[in-house]
Amino acid sequence: MSVSSLPSDYQLSNCIALYMMQQFCSEAFPEEYHWTPTPFNLHTDTTIGIHSIVSTMVDAYHNPIQSSVDPIRLEESVSRNESRLDLEQEDQFLITYPPSALRVLDHPAVILGQDDVIVLWYLPNALSWSTKATPGASMWTGCLEFALARHMLGHEMQFDTLDISKDLSTDASLEWLQAMAVPNAMISSVLSIIHPLLYKAEIQGIEKLKMETTLNNHIMERALTVWPTAFTNISLISNRACPLHHDLHLSGNWYDITANVGDHSSCIMSIPTLGVELVYDPGMVVAFSGHLL
Repeated sequence: MSVSSLPSDYQLSNCIALYMMQQFCSEAFPEEYHWTPTPFNLHTDTTIGIHSIVSTMVDAYHNPIQSSVDPIRLEESVSRNESRLDLEQEDQFLITYPPSALRVLDHPAVILGQDDVIVLWYLPNALSWSTKATPGASMWTGCLEFALARHMLGHEMQFDTLDISKDLSTDASLEWLQAMAVPNAMISSVLSIIHPLLYKAEIQGIEKLKMETTLNNHIMERALTVWPTAFTNISLISNRACPLHHDLHLSGNWYDITANVGDHSSCIMSIPTLGVELVYDPGMVVAFSGHLL
């Protein structure tokens, strides 16, 4: 497949996801997978970016860190009507479910809960190549959050209809999506490796949304032609510190993915539930359950 023939919508994510999955399996399990991934005729910098993410994921997979977190107990105890913004409430939660000893991470790793369930992927420097090589990289500054079902917030009634965000309806936003299509698709493809079933379900949701909007929402249809990811929401957090919280309306086994981009330094992501602080430099990707952690 040549560069010019690559799709511009969510199918781009599917193309890259297949390649990344094959590459991950061949590197992580060389004794079981002996084939070479089908190559793409991509720009050299893009290919390097894909291999950078995959290599970091393989390093993380082979560096498991055990924690005391029990995902099932957390899921049962977290109310869908609370945001845990109350610090006293958060302190009480940590007393009830004490984390492991505090540690600082600056190298690729996965954190395991009980029964060896992966509750967090930490991928520092995973995006270094792709963001430097992308023409629109200068537009990135801050933390990009890729989330599922964010459109449900405040729209729980049966008569509520899905619609596009006001920001995404502008020409500038569509230009940004086109400029950042490959990095966004690469981040989406991470989900296809860490949670294949969730990735497949999200792609099916995008496909259904695309079919329905073709008939009655031309603005959303226009945006979906350049929407390159399985996630239904991309948010930019810039020049602010986020309070302790968890995301409502999500399931405990769903992953959110955050990508830190820009040229800043000396940032830390603190996750008290796990007892970890993550060095949060540009190029870092973290995948975890925003509902539980």
